Amino acid sequence: MAHVSVRRSNDLPACSRCNGPLILAAQMPQLDASGNPITLELCAACDAGDTAAGVLVRFFTSGAANDTSRAHEGAELLLAFQKEIMAAHGYVLVDNPGPAAAFPPHTGMPPKGVG
Repeated sequence: MAHVSVRRSNDLPACSRCNGPLILAAQMPQLDASGNPITLELCAACDAGDTAAGVLVRFFTSGAANDTSRAHEGAELLLAFQKEIMAAHGYVLVDNPGPAAAFPPHTGMPPKGVG
């Protein structure tokens, strides 16, 4: 399993798409096809559409993220956002993978990245 660390920061980088402020930025332990780290970005300007990212933007910008009674809802929205971004990079999050023996052994090239 890849090592994942979470670091909170008040100094997020600018959005790579519009150069505006980000709500969330996360660097995944995997590399993309070009060998660059996969970065998840959530931007109020770029992700305001009818996607999982858009729903999460509205959750954060409405102040709902400050309501502890809505923590479960926020966690579900973050999971949907993660699945959407992973799919855009060719990955699939398996909710309940079951026993490891259920998967065929990997016979291809070793995956890039940590893990």
